[in-house]
Amino acid sequence: MQQRLLPTVIFLTLLAVPYTPLLAQWEVSTLAQASTGLDDGMVIDQHGNLYISQYQGTVVRRLTPDGTLSVFANGFATPNGLAIDAAGNLYVANNSGGRISRVAPDGTVTQGFITGIPNPSGLLFNAARDTLYISHYASSQLSRVALADPGNVTTWVAGSPLDGPIGMAFDADNNLYVGNFNDGRIFRISPGGAMTELASIQSFMGFLILSNGYLYATSYSRNQIYRLPLDGSSMEVLAGTGATGQADGPAASATFDGPNGIVATASGDTLFVSEFNTGKLRMIVSETPTGVEGIAVPASGLWAVQNFPNPFHASTTITYALAEPSWVSIDIYNMLGQKVRTLASQSQSVGTQSVVWNGRNDAGQVVSRGAYVYTVRAGAFTQRRMLVRQ
Repeated sequence: MQQRLLPTVIFLTLLAVPYTPLLAQWEVSTLAQASTGLDDGMVIDQHGNLYISQYQGTVVRRLTPDGTLSVFANGFATPNGLAIDAAGNLYVANNSGGRISRVAPDGTVTQGFITGIPNPSGLLFNAARDTLYISHYASSQLSRVALADPGNVTTWVAGSPLDGPIGMAFDADNNLYVGNFNDGRIFRISPGGAMTELASIQSFMGFLILSNGYLYATSYSRNQIYRLPLDGSSMEVLAGTGATGQADGPAASATFDGPNGIVATASGDTLFVSEFNTGKLRMIVSETPTGVEGIAVPASGLWAVQNFPNPFHASTTITYALAEPSWVSIDIYNMLGQKVRTLASQSQSVGTQSVVWNGRNDAGQVVSRGAYVYTVRAGAFTQRRMLVRQ
């Protein structure tokens, strides 16, 4: 069965905007308004497809960039963490099944690709994507196995202070970061196995990822999303008041109900969070006025950028305001970061301006349904917003 989740799905994998983010503002929205079994580990492939495991079930679902949700593969035993290799094969940790399954891009499942794995929880590939790292929840250990020799699983780190490890992430220096579900402690493990504690978000922690120089971790019991620099210097709450709920809006006032899985787009400006208690999918987006490095973004520079309607079918109107005369450019990109339309590139005066996008590219062709991002640049400053064409 397929279901379309709209409004607003965005998977940016290649978009690069030449500005340094300042004064970050994050917005939370709900992609799945009803429970759809999206409650656990997640991973994004190179085509922008999002895979989500249903721990309280037997399936892994796929959400495509155009918002279509369907069961991608079935027959798992409490599917938990997910990972994708260089060939696009999906790997599934069967937490109660004691095995790692492999799913080919066409959906063909090899249930016992790696067997004899006690309580696997998280999965992560090294940079070369030829070695799979596995966290074991109940036995509090980390193991690894080369894809070329799946029958040879070796234990890498075991025992205290690991306590129900699940989430893992590698940095550019091959340090592994791991988070404990049971006590919320986060550790850095050197390539040689030396372990350093960085921080704790207290129990219970869901998954952990690394994006744009920060660790992001979900707190299942505290209903919050945390952000931590790699040196562990300053833990901060990125989103969530701590109350249980489903409130969307600015990250500081949004609420969650058992945030669990987390994954980031390659651009790092969009996070997806699965909720264990509701089976819903939440999205956290950085809608940040940006400027060149070293230049502050004034409150009265470029503001009030918005489009309506969103999602749209035939057309949408983008409205923005300028505090001073400026050269303005408005461009629209698809999910691969390819520019599909330039709407404006001219000098404009102070005040409110509007421009209509008719859903067509620069060649006059109607663009396909799905997610897009538009940028409004005025001088040294830019704002980005997301929209969906139905």
